[in-house]
Amino acid sequence: MWNWKHFFEDEHISVFCDLDQIIDTLADEDGLYASPDCYRPLPTRFGVFISIVLKKKEDIARYLEERKKRSLPLTGYKSYKYSLCLAEMDIPLMTCRVLPAGDYDVNDKELGEASIITEAMAALLPGISDEWKPIRSKQSHPMVRRLAKKFFPKDTGDR
Repeated sequence: MWNWKHFFEDEHISVFCDLDQIIDTLADEDGLYASPDCYRPLPTRFGVFISIVLKKKEDIARYLEERKKRSLPLTGYKSYKYSLCLAEMDIPLMTCRVLPAGDYDVNDKELGEASIITEAMAALLPGISDEWKPIRSKQSHPMVRRLAKKFFPKDTGDR
């Protein structure tokens, strides 16, 4: 069950995260991953699910046009609402990457694999990347710094 909390908004996007679904993204010596239900300290590298909502119709149209250019399916995308992503943070390195997972419609039905984090969408989502990037960098999107601040308020350089 998702427990979405709003944590960032600008003129183009609203972003929500599920603080109940924090996952360990590094396997232990046995190749196992800690469950989010384990009562353990926050892992040094972890992921949290976020949903990115495009607020403007022209931004949604641009996203759909990009999908079309890349020959990605558009079935059901007339009711596209948001993209689910996994924001992964490496705390010792203070880096973050955002991995797209799926696109959803207004009824929370999965439409297909998300492609919102691409170079073509960089102007719309500058500083959000599927590559590891520094959290503290001025080039990082304010959403990335705000998300890190939820977990480590003194370490993000965003005061």
